[in-house]
Amino acid sequence: MNPFKVIYLPVIIISILLFIGGEITFVRLFGFFEPKIPGILFEITEQDRIVKTSVLFSLTLALVPVLVALTWRLAPGISINKKIASVLIIFIFIGAAILVRHREVKMYFTRVVRPYFLAKNMVSVRYPIDPVNFVYYMLGGLCIGCIISWFLFRHK
Repeated sequence: MNPFKVIYLPVIIISILLFIGGEITFVRLFGFFEPKIPGILFEITEQDRIVKTSVLFSLTLALVPVLVALTWRLAPGISINKKIASVLIIFIFIGAAILVRHREVKMYFTRVVRPYFLAKNMVSVRYPIDPVNFVYYMLGGLCIGCIISWFLFRHK
């Protein structure tokens, strides 16, 4: 069978599905990622940019299977167990990157923004936020996970 159909066609299909899923669930998913801080209600927005945050997020999701397949391709001959382990490592790094950004946002809003609004006697505030930095952190976690996975599972 043609190697293109065996490896690349499923990767392309999965990437397209992840891109579409990212576009559909962008606001809901990032509403979940934003920290819960009493008195502050985050409103997910997108600033006027060349590439919108939702598209950047969807492209990052679509890149996951592409980079995983590329990592496997650059480290040929790895077993199925090592492939599963490499995917887990990549997801752990993406999750860790999201968690780090979540903690940064929570600390900033708890220590700086919330006291500012409380000093102005504002108990509840809607705060528009563009989660583009979450996407950058996810992309960074993806790249670091792929690099570490390649170093761990390549033939020496």
